[in-house]
Amino acid sequence: MIKNKDKVTSFEKNAKKLITKYMIPGVAIGLAQDAIPVYEKGFGFRNVDNQLPVTMDTVFGIASVTKSFTCMAIMQLQEAGKLSVQDPVFKYLPELLNLRNTTDKMTVHHFMTHSAGLPPLPTILYANKKSVDITQSEYKDFKHNDSNQKSIHDYEQLMEFISQLEFDLLGEPGSEFSYSNDCYALLGAIIERVSGVPFERYIKENILLPAGMINSCFLFEELPGNKNITSLYASRMKDHKAEIFEDSTWPDAPSMRAAGYLKSTVRDMLKYTRIFTNNGKVGENQILNSNSVQQMIYPHIEFEPGKYYGYGFM
Repeated sequence: MIKNKDKVTSFEKNAKKLITKYMIPGVAIGLAQDAIPVYEKGFGFRNVDNQLPVTMDTVFGIASVTKSFTCMAIMQLQEAGKLSVQDPVFKYLPELLNLRNTTDKMTVHHFMTHSAGLPPLPTILYANKKSVDITQSEYKDFKHNDSNQKSIHDYEQLMEFISQLEFDLLGEPGSEFSYSNDCYALLGAIIERVSGVPFERYIKENILLPAGMINSCFLFEELPGNKNITSLYASRMKDHKAEIFEDSTWPDAPSMRAAGYLKSTVRDMLKYTRIFTNNGKVGENQILNSNSVQQMIYPHIEFEPGKYYGYGFM
């Protein structure tokens, strides 16, 4: 553990200020040094009404951190000689004819670095449609705003939807950074087609289990009996003031899980970080080779002055 008690006290004091300021019901924090956990603490509650505490094993949604797992899968497949990040995406996704007619220069690398040139698309609205009642306000200026559009459930429907959209690219592939959940969803399709197994199964068998991440999953059915799962909370304005409320619906979008739907714990995520601090190795398992690790954390493209994006990492 961290030996300097004054540093710990100061850190926790500031953490509590942020938690109070942003009305966070519960948060878990873990720090490791040289692959050894040196600080672990839960603040607040995973369920406020029942006063259930947060621990290092509380399961949270990790949102877009999922993208780094998607990139890791791509790098593993490259190591196995099954693809290259420089391959054109149309080699694996020939259905995307409208994009190919615009440019055939899009590569897997461009998808991994949000530099394919795709503008923001409304895909995630319809991908989430079955699990969440989503408003389309943030996409109100987009031409394709059809409330009758059916839910996008699988990769085939995803590619069909994108192929029907009319839009201009932001620039030549590699020239512009534009954060794209769509590109990452399509990376999931590539992983599935190249590996021959469902995306979720690939991630579980080739990353989660070898890394010892036993409480990480895409579907809670994979954690039978585990009650240490956070309740969801959201914020809304009421009487001109922000309030936090419990939201019982976990969003899910099978066609876009590669972009941000993994669940995990701080303890598991500390294991995950070892891949990047130990040349791709966790325990006795070599998850990635050292060259792939360096490619993942290389600053491939600048997205803000002095800030860069690698493969799934800012």
